[in-house]
This record gives sequence, structure tokens and C-alpha cells, in this order.
Amino acid sequence: MTTATLERPSVVPIATEENFFTAIGNTKPYFKAAFEGEPGTGKSWSAALVAIGLHKKIGSTKPIVLIDTEKASKFLVPLFKEHGIEAMVRESHSLADLVTAMKLCQEGYSDIVVIDSITHIWMDFQEAYKRKLNRQTFQIQDWMAIKSDWNRNFSIPMVQSPLHIIATGRVSDRMEQEVDEDGRKEFTKTGVKMQAEKNAAYEFDVLVLMERHELITRKNREVWRQATVLKGRGNLLDGKVFKNPTYEDFAPAIEAVIKDPAAARFSPAVRDAGELIRTEEDKRKWVLERKRWLEEIESYLVSIWPSTSAAERKNKVDALDYAFGTRSWSAIETMRPDILEDGYAKVQEFAQQKIAEAKGEQVPEPTPEQKFEKDLRETKDGKPERKAAKAPKSGK
Repeated sequence: MTTATLERPSVVPIATEENFFTAIGNTKPYFKAAFEGEPGTGKSWSAALVAIGLHKKIGSTKPIVLIDTEKASKFLVPLFKEHGIEAMVRESHSLADLVTAMKLCQEGYSDIVVIDSITHIWMDFQEAYKRKLNRQTFQIQDWMAIKSDWNRNFSIPMVQSPLHIIATGRVSDRMEQEVDEDGRKEFTKTGVKMQAEKNAAYEFDVLVLMERHELITRKNREVWRQATVLKGRGNLLDGKVFKNPTYEDFAPAIEAVIKDPAAARFSPAVRDAGELIRTEEDKRKWVLERKRWLEEIESYLVSIWPSTSAAERKNKVDALDYAFGTRSWSAIETMRPDILEDGYAKVQEFAQQKIAEAKGEQVPEPTPEQKFEKDLRETKDGKPERKAAKAPKSGK
């Protein structure tokens, strides 16, 4: 019985240190910031000032786009007019509208997007989910789907988009449970947090807490807005406090983000993590694939050495040892399909060498790669062993 030589399917090249890693570079020269705070703390005004300063810094000729969830952008008209910058608005609470706006801006409409505020968009998204599910409240299992859809439609695109994005967000109290000396449990306010998806604050380069301060004396009354940098990548602004903040206060962090841009290195060959997840269907396919390669190996050996003579039995066992580093068929039956596929090619290689020797033909010298593979298989006790040495490269 003869078995046709299988064509090995094309695969993504094996990752090596030469083709997997690259030098560090600024592949995301786009500023992402969020201003959080209670009403009246200057979030929108500060976000607009930063957007205007950034617009001038990068020399943009396109309008600044505002996603306005509170219909309050009209109060910023004098500010944009003063600086001679065009601003366009989309009044909406909808994440779907935000997704469309970001897509249009990425296609060339704008370089800078201001989202005011992200809180309303997150709340509206939850309400939309309730309508979709036809429920008034969420069940625990719903949150996994909600967060997944939010990440897919907003968080990941926001981080990766070639846009400068400045968002505002309302805050709520961060409460922690404490136990007093009498063993009574009570909740204590430990700070504030942005009213948005739980991980939203992690996704911005700079996170700023805005607060309103007022000082009244007998002679006058002073009111100001204070910005505290809660997070700043590179530690350039982390913990800094600014009174009535302007673009210049945040300029060091902004310039660090946008300077020395490097070409993006998103390879189309990046593997999907889904390859690591096995469903029941995948398991069935895996078992069938393993069975197929076992049958191919066995059939090929029988086709080359069909008799049960001692010499031909030895050739079969030697071929298996050459290909898999073991003479046990039971051990080979437990191997992964990809290992069996590679081993099948080595079984063929071994068989062709034996056929050439039997005909008295000169066996070609093994390539450096074949020598390396042989070294990996051969040890003093005849068991396979992985050596620390690197495989030689062809042509070297």
C-alpha cells in the first residue's frame, strides 16, 4: 500500500528573537486625557483649553470635534472664537454616535475629539442594554457582556485610535467598609472615582481631578478651580497641583506623548489569543487531526517496509526514534498533531536516507538545521534532550 506525500499547510513563520521583538519607539503619539470632578469644577473649560493648545501645537487645520452630552458646548463658543479655531459638535448620549464620530475623525475630519462627558455615554449604554434585554435591572452574568461590548466599541478603539482624545467625567464617592472598636461595620468615604466603566481611568495618559475652591474674607471673595494630576505617564506631572489650569500646565506631558513619533508596527501576523482557547468542537478536531497523522505515519512506514522481518522492523523503530526521540508507539499516540505533522516529514526523511543507502547511492550531507535537530535527539543514553545552543541559520 502506498501513501501520497502530504502537502504541509502554510503557517505563520515560527517566532524568533529576530522577527518577534522590535526596538522601543513612540508608535502611539496621540494624547489621551480625562478630567473628572463634580459639577462646576471646570472640567469642560479645562478640556477645551487643552484641546485648543494641542491644536496649535500640532499645527492642525481641522476643526476640533465635541461630543456634547449636556448641550453645554455653546458656552465654549467665545473661547474657540478668541483663539480662531473652528469647533464642530455632535449632541448625543449614544455610544453608537461616538463610534461613528471617531470613525469619521480617523478618516480625516479631525485630529482632536473632546468627549463631554463620558459619564452620560456610559449610563446611556447601560440603559440601551436594558432595552435590548427587555429588563429593568441587570443580572450578574449581564455585566460580563456589557463590559466586553464597551471595551470592543470604546475602550480599545479609544486607546489605539490615531486621534487626540480628551474626555470629562463626573465623579462619585469611593466608599470602603471599616469595622470600629465595637465591631460595628460602617462605610467611610476614601476618595472619589469617575462615573464610567470601572477601568476607564486606566486607559488615559493623564487623569486630572478638578475641584472648586472658594476663599471668603471680610474684604473679598475668591473662587478658583484646582487641578490635581492623579495619573501621568512618565511621572512628569504625577501629583502636580495647578490653580486655574491652562494648556501650558499640561504641556510637558503632552509633548512627551507626541514627540518623536515612530511608524506603527501592528503586524497582520499577530496571533489571535482565541487560538489558545479550546472549545468542545476544537477538541474533536484536535483528536481527529492527531488520529489522521498517526494513520499517515503508520501507513507510510508500512508502504516502505511492508514485511515483518527483523531488519525492516528495526528500520521502522529507528525511523520513529529519529523523528520523535522515542521508540514507543504508545508515547507517540499521545503527542500533539503539530508534533506528529513535523515528525511525519522526518520519518520520510529517514526512510529516503535508508533507501539511498540500500541502493548504494551517496547520502546527501545534512543541512545545518538537520544537524541541529539530530543533536537535539541524540544523547548518551539515547533519550531526546533539548540543548541550550541556538539552531544555526541557513546560509551562515
